[in-house]
Amino acid sequence: MDGSSDDRWTCDSSDERRAGGPRDRPTGTSYIDDDWVASPPAGKTIAFTECPDDPDSDPLLFEMWLDADGSHGPMRHVHPEQDEFFEVVAGTLGVFHEGETSEYGPGESVTIPAGDVHRFWNAGSSELHLRGGVDPGLRTETFMRVTYGLARDGRPVTPSGMPLNLLLLAVLLTEFDDMLYLAAAPTWLQRLGVGLVAPLGRLAGYDNGYPEYRP
Repeated sequence: MDGSSDDRWTCDSSDERRAGGPRDRPTGTSYIDDDWVASPPAGKTIAFTECPDDPDSDPLLFEMWLDADGSHGPMRHVHPEQDEFFEVVAGTLGVFHEGETSEYGPGESVTIPAGDVHRFWNAGSSELHLRGGVDPGLRTETFMRVTYGLARDGRPVTPSGMPLNLLLLAVLLTEFDDMLYLAAAPTWLQRLGVGLVAPLGRLAGYDNGYPEYRP
Protein backbone atom coordinates (compact mmCIF):
# COMPACT_ATOMS: atom_id res chain seq x y z
CA MET A 1 0.00 0.00 0.00
CA ASP A 2 1.23 3.51 -0.70
CA GLY A 3 -1.19 5.50 1.46
CA SER A 4 -2.99 7.04 -1.55
CA SER A 5 -6.20 5.03 -1.22
CA ASP A 6 -9.40 6.94 -0.64
CA ASP A 7 -10.66 4.26 1.77
CA ARG A 8 -7.83 4.60 4.28
CA TRP A 9 -8.74 4.20 7.98
CA THR A 10 -9.43 7.47 9.76
CA CYS A 11 -10.53 8.50 13.23
CA ASP A 12 -14.17 8.86 12.26
CA SER A 13 -14.28 5.49 10.51
CA SER A 14 -17.14 3.10 11.30
CA ASP A 15 -14.75 0.15 11.14
CA GLU A 16 -16.40 -2.85 12.86
CA ARG A 17 -13.11 -3.68 14.60
CA ARG A 18 -13.83 -0.86 17.02
CA ALA A 19 -16.61 -2.94 18.60
CA GLY A 20 -16.46 -6.19 20.55
CA GLY A 21 -13.78 -7.84 22.63
CA PRO A 22 -10.00 -7.61 22.54
CA ARG A 23 -8.34 -8.24 19.18
CA ASP A 24 -5.19 -10.11 18.26
CA ARG A 25 -1.97 -8.16 18.02
CA PRO A 26 -1.41 -6.86 14.48
CA THR A 27 1.77 -8.05 12.83
CA GLY A 28 3.83 -7.10 9.81
CA THR A 29 4.33 -3.52 8.66
CA SER A 30 1.69 -0.87 9.33
CA TYR A 31 0.83 1.68 6.67
CA ILE A 32 -0.91 5.02 6.70
CA ASP A 33 -4.27 3.41 5.90
CA ASP A 34 -4.09 0.97 8.83
CA ASP A 35 -5.67 1.49 12.25
CA TRP A 36 -2.51 0.46 14.09
CA VAL A 37 1.13 1.46 14.49
CA ALA A 38 4.21 -0.31 15.82
CA SER A 39 7.57 0.79 17.18
CA PRO A 40 9.89 -2.21 16.77
CA PRO A 41 12.76 -0.69 18.81
CA ALA A 42 10.38 -0.21 21.76
CA GLY A 43 8.65 -3.57 21.32
CA LYS A 44 5.28 -1.80 21.31
CA THR A 45 2.16 -1.96 19.15
CA ILE A 46 -0.91 0.31 19.34
CA ALA A 47 -4.30 -0.33 17.68
CA PHE A 48 -6.72 2.60 17.71
CA THR A 49 -10.18 1.36 18.63
CA GLU A 50 -12.21 4.54 19.07
CA CYS A 51 -11.24 8.07 18.15
CA PRO A 52 -12.81 11.22 19.57
CA ASP A 53 -15.57 13.13 17.82
CA ASP A 54 -14.20 16.20 19.60
CA PRO A 55 -10.49 15.72 20.43
CA ASP A 56 -10.66 18.52 23.00
CA SER A 57 -13.31 16.75 25.11
CA ASP A 58 -13.64 13.09 24.06
CA PRO A 59 -11.21 10.23 24.76
CA LEU A 60 -8.99 8.32 22.37
CA LEU A 61 -9.22 4.58 23.03
CA PHE A 62 -6.70 1.95 21.98
CA GLU A 63 -5.28 -1.49 22.61
CA MET A 64 -1.57 -1.82 23.37
CA TRP A 65 0.88 -4.69 23.33
CA LEU A 66 4.37 -4.67 24.89
CA ASP A 67 6.86 -7.44 24.15
CA ALA A 68 8.00 -9.77 26.90
CA ASP A 69 11.66 -9.17 26.09
CA GLY A 70 13.22 -5.88 25.08
CA SER A 71 10.09 -3.77 25.54
CA HIS A 72 10.48 -0.45 27.30
CA GLY A 73 7.65 1.68 28.53
CA PRO A 74 8.13 5.43 28.51
CA MET A 75 10.37 7.29 30.94
CA ARG A 76 8.69 9.04 33.85
CA HIS A 77 6.52 11.70 32.32
CA VAL A 78 3.47 13.93 32.73
CA HIS A 79 0.40 14.55 30.59
CA PRO A 80 -0.59 18.07 31.67
CA GLU A 81 -4.11 17.97 30.22
CA GLN A 82 -4.96 14.27 29.85
CA ASP A 83 -6.00 11.43 32.14
CA GLU A 84 -4.44 8.11 31.08
CA PHE A 85 -6.06 4.78 31.89
CA PHE A 86 -5.30 1.09 31.35
CA GLU A 87 -7.04 -2.24 31.86
CA VAL A 88 -4.92 -5.39 31.71
CA VAL A 89 -6.16 -8.00 29.23
CA ALA A 90 -3.20 -10.37 29.60
CA GLY A 91 0.18 -10.22 31.32
CA THR A 92 1.43 -8.00 34.14
CA LEU A 93 1.47 -4.21 34.03
CA GLY A 94 3.99 -2.30 36.12
CA VAL A 95 3.14 1.30 37.03
CA PHE A 96 5.05 3.99 38.88
CA HIS A 97 2.61 6.59 40.21
CA GLU A 98 2.46 8.83 43.27
CA GLY A 99 5.96 7.73 44.28
CA GLU A 100 5.05 4.03 44.41
CA THR A 101 5.46 1.03 42.12
CA SER A 102 2.46 -1.28 41.66
CA GLU A 103 1.62 -4.28 39.50
CA TYR A 104 -1.71 -5.13 37.87
CA GLY A 105 -2.96 -8.40 36.42
CA PRO A 106 -5.77 -9.38 34.01
CA GLY A 107 -9.04 -7.61 34.77
CA GLU A 108 -7.40 -4.94 36.91
CA SER A 109 -7.23 -1.30 35.88
CA VAL A 110 -5.48 1.93 36.79
CA THR A 111 -6.08 5.61 36.02
CA ILE A 112 -3.41 8.30 36.14
CA PRO A 113 -4.93 11.79 36.48
CA ALA A 114 -3.67 14.66 34.35
CA GLY A 115 -0.56 16.30 35.79
CA ASP A 116 0.65 13.23 37.73
CA VAL A 117 4.17 11.87 37.22
CA HIS A 118 4.03 8.26 36.06
CA ARG A 119 5.62 5.47 34.08
CA PHE A 120 4.39 2.06 32.89
CA TRP A 121 6.08 -1.09 31.55
CA ASN A 122 5.74 -4.83 31.03
CA ALA A 123 6.44 -6.29 34.46
CA GLY A 124 5.86 -9.92 33.51
CA SER A 125 7.58 -12.70 31.59
CA SER A 126 5.01 -12.82 28.77
CA GLU A 127 3.57 -10.31 26.33
CA LEU A 128 1.52 -7.55 27.96
CA HIS A 129 -1.85 -6.70 26.39
CA LEU A 130 -3.74 -3.62 27.54
CA ARG A 131 -6.92 -1.76 26.70
CA GLY A 132 -6.79 1.91 27.54
CA GLY A 133 -6.75 5.47 26.37
CA VAL A 134 -6.24 9.13 27.10
CA ASP A 135 -8.96 11.64 27.95
CA PRO A 136 -9.27 13.97 26.17
CA GLY A 137 -7.67 12.53 23.06
CA LEU A 138 -6.17 15.81 21.77
CA ARG A 139 -3.65 14.98 19.00
CA THR A 140 -2.34 11.78 20.57
CA GLU A 141 -3.08 9.59 17.56
CA THR A 142 -1.10 11.86 15.25
CA PHE A 143 1.79 12.07 17.73
CA MET A 144 1.91 8.27 17.98
CA ARG A 145 1.72 7.79 14.22
CA VAL A 146 4.63 10.16 13.61
CA THR A 147 6.93 8.94 16.41
CA TYR A 148 6.18 5.25 15.82
CA GLY A 149 6.63 5.75 12.08
CA LEU A 150 10.03 7.36 12.56
CA ALA A 151 11.10 4.46 14.79
CA ARG A 152 9.76 1.87 12.35
CA ASP A 153 11.66 3.45 9.47
CA GLY A 154 14.99 3.30 11.23
CA ARG A 155 15.48 6.78 12.70
CA PRO A 156 17.62 6.63 15.87
CA VAL A 157 15.33 6.46 18.90
CA THR A 158 15.49 5.92 22.66
CA PRO A 159 14.62 2.49 24.10
CA SER A 160 11.06 3.81 24.57
CA GLY A 161 10.83 4.88 20.92
CA MET A 162 11.31 8.66 21.05
CA PRO A 163 13.56 10.33 18.44
CA LEU A 164 17.15 10.87 19.55
CA ASN A 165 17.76 13.70 17.06
CA LEU A 166 17.21 16.77 19.23
CA LEU A 167 16.68 19.10 16.26
CA LEU A 168 13.97 16.85 14.83
CA LEU A 169 12.42 16.30 18.26
CA ALA A 170 12.30 19.99 19.15
CA VAL A 171 10.49 20.86 15.92
CA LEU A 172 8.06 18.00 16.51
CA LEU A 173 7.34 19.08 20.08
CA THR A 174 6.37 22.59 19.02
CA GLU A 175 3.15 21.00 17.73
CA PHE A 176 2.59 18.67 20.67
CA ASP A 177 3.93 20.75 23.57
CA ASP A 178 0.66 20.54 25.53
CA MET A 179 0.59 16.74 25.63
CA LEU A 180 3.77 15.36 27.15
CA TYR A 181 6.66 16.42 29.38
CA LEU A 182 9.41 14.44 31.04
CA ALA A 183 9.39 14.37 34.83
CA ALA A 184 13.16 14.82 35.12
CA ALA A 185 13.16 18.56 34.38
CA PRO A 186 10.78 21.45 35.11
CA THR A 187 8.14 22.02 32.44
CA TRP A 188 9.21 25.64 31.94
CA LEU A 189 12.78 24.53 31.27
CA GLN A 190 11.65 21.97 28.69
CA ARG A 191 9.49 24.57 26.96
CA LEU A 192 12.42 26.97 26.92
CA GLY A 193 14.68 24.31 25.43
CA VAL A 194 12.18 23.43 22.71
CA GLY A 195 11.72 27.11 21.91
CA LEU A 196 15.46 27.65 21.55
CA VAL A 197 16.29 24.49 19.59
CA ALA A 198 13.27 24.30 17.25
CA PRO A 199 14.36 27.26 15.05
CA LEU A 200 17.72 25.53 14.56
CA GLY A 201 15.88 22.37 13.60
CA ARG A 202 13.85 24.22 10.99
CA LEU A 203 17.02 25.77 9.59
CA ALA A 204 18.40 22.24 9.31
CA GLY A 205 15.38 21.27 7.20
CA TYR A 206 13.12 19.54 9.70
CA ASP A 207 9.39 20.21 9.71
CA ASN A 208 6.20 18.61 11.00
CA GLY A 209 4.69 17.63 7.68
CA TYR A 210 5.31 13.85 7.69
CA PRO A 211 2.61 13.08 5.09
CA GLU A 212 3.83 9.49 5.06
CA TYR A 213 2.58 9.01 8.62
CA ARG A 214 -0.43 11.29 9.03
CA PRO A 215 -3.83 9.80 8.05
